[in-house]
Amino acid sequence: MSVFAMPFSDGCELIGYALDAEEEDRVFLRWAVMYQKDMDFDEFRHRLGGADENEELRTAGEILRSVREIIG
Repeated sequence: MSVFAMPFSDGCELIGYALDAEEEDRVFLRWAVMYQKDMDFDEFRHRLGGADENEELRTAGEILRSVREIIG
């Protein structure tokens, strides 16, 4: 089944999952080449600001208010 033939929400979820996996792979390769001897992978990911810290904690209303302030 093609991503384009899926329901919109399922396709977006699948693409989001793939992007997260690709980012994790890039972080791992960066760690393996440069920092493997200095620290473990979890510490390296934490220092970079891992995926858990990137999640938005604001509500949709708070985000909309800040956008309205920006665009006037």
